Amino acid sequence: MSSSNAFPSPPTREQLLAITDRYLTAFANNKTHPLFMLNFFSTIYPVTIQHYPSSSTHPHSSVLRGPNAVRSYFDLLATHWTRTAVHKRTIDVNPFTRTVVFEGSVTWKWKKSGRSWVEEFTCTLLFDELLKIVSYAVRTDSPLKTCLMRAKDTPDDEPMSRTLPVGNGPVRISISHITIAYHLVLGLGLIDFDHGATASLPLSLSVADSV
Repeated sequence: MSSSNAFPSPPTREQLLAITDRYLTAFANNKTHPLFMLNFFSTIYPVTIQHYPSSSTHPHSSVLRGPNAVRSYFDLLATHWTRTAVHKRTIDVNPFTRTVVFEGSVTWKWKKSGRSWVEEFTCTLLFDELLKIVSYAVRTDSPLKTCLMRAKDTPDDEPMSRTLPVGNGPVRISISHITIAYHLVLGLGLIDFDHGATASLPLSLSVADSV
């Protein structure tokens, strides 16, 4: 009895680089529909997608799971930004683990205002046996404000500040987004801002605020 299909041979380095380039070509085309991008992702394994700044103290909290998360990610990109082709430098290709790691940069532009910026990042792709993406992780290596998931369509980076009543007295918190949602990460004593920094507070809090 043949067992030739029980353990598929690992892909070649060239095959991994080729599928990565095909993905990046589709990604760079601003006319590519978000649904089309799903074709690059696995349907035989649970998929994860992650885009986070290197300064994040809890990067695992940014992991999104499932095809709906992937669709939502590319819907978000298509709604708010255009992008240029990714300039990349491959730093690791491992056929046995079916992973590709590369450093890259991309220029994003807000559709509403036309403001643009450059994001520099490290991307790690993990593929299944059919060379479909199982895990897609982008770590922003340039400054925090350049991370796509922290992007703000504002003319400058000057933070606004707001005084909120907390406990026995007010606490002044700097914020840098028009609408902020923040919540306490229980047990850690942290307020985690949707699009900003974090601040320590000594009590339970759950607030949504607009400025």
